[in-house]
Amino acid sequence: MIESIIKYSEFTCGIVLSLFALIQITYKNRQFINFNIAGLYFCLSYVILSLWTFKSGIIFYVPWLMYTDITAAYAIGPFVYFYLRTVMGYKTKIDRMYLFHFIPAFVVFALIVTNNIVNDSFMLYYRANPSAYPVYNLNPVVRAIDFISNFYMLTYLIAATKNIRIYLRKGNHKQADELQTLLYYMFFILLFSLMMITANITGSSVLNITAIYLLTLAGLWYFIFSFRNPEFTQKAIKEAKILRYENSMLSGVDADIVLQRLDDLMNEERIYIDYELTLPRLSEYLMVTPHQMSKILNSRRKMNFRTLVNSYRVKESIIQMAEHPEKTILEIALASGFNSKSSFNSVFLKSTGKTPSDYRESLKE
Repeated sequence: MIESIIKYSEFTCGIVLSLFALIQITYKNRQFINFNIAGLYFCLSYVILSLWTFKSGIIFYVPWLMYTDITAAYAIGPFVYFYLRTVMGYKTKIDRMYLFHFIPAFVVFALIVTNNIVNDSFMLYYRANPSAYPVYNLNPVVRAIDFISNFYMLTYLIAATKNIRIYLRKGNHKQADELQTLLYYMFFILLFSLMMITANITGSSVLNITAIYLLTLAGLWYFIFSFRNPEFTQKAIKEAKILRYENSMLSGVDADIVLQRLDDLMNEERIYIDYELTLPRLSEYLMVTPHQMSKILNSRRKMNFRTLVNSYRVKESIIQMAEHPEKTILEIALASGFNSKSSFNSVFLKSTGKTPSDYRESLKE
């Protein structure tokens, strides 16, 4: 009875985690961070469903897939690492360097499948010795891959957790609640991973399975938590960017960091729609003097403060025209950060070569 409950629980957990992974990659406005969290949960679901297929006997119909759940350990670490790097405000994307971190996972998968096809002696073992859980030390190749996998995953988890700890130790972090939550969450992930390594060293299958279940439960907790707190990740990213910026400014003005923070303020927080925005106020946001701000804009962006702000306001007005055809020109001007229709007309004409009215008419063509 208990064994049946556990078996159905494994199947249910695996399916739920798979669905959560699928949801992440089907978002209309999915981002890099969604692909990483989807990959993480797909790996966890693959591990737990592999256990279920073993207990139910399904895996013996496709024996070449036996032990391929080890592959997930080579992908979980990179997925967690890049997920947290994104949360901490670093610019991340899918490129060659990103994919490089997952090469071991593909190599290990191919190696295990090839080994299973060449040497299927494990099938004879399980026929003679029925087991509730897979035995990973039957083959030296599988045994070695399984042992190394835990250290591979642990290396990435330590790197990710260390970066968060560095953030929380510097500056004023009273508002970094989301980052604190991530730190505690990563601590438990790290602890469960250490349990898996200990299980491999001692040969305890019970401890190994317990660690896998705990990792799965941690995944389910995050699954539920993220739905109850949909703004959690975005708040954490925002906190991390501010903390990263403050920490970098402690050692002097870094033009690249200032410009990155400036882009965040303009693109994400849209501070340009405040018609009272001035160079001194913007400088306060960026923790630099107005003179330093002007110098950075002139040398790196080849423009002054007014040109920068107006460029964002014109772009905003164009979006407003397309999305709100019912608004008047004055309403669009005010919504975009201009304080008068005349100044809006003048800046818009200089920027686009058309008056706002003519540009709006061209959208109807």
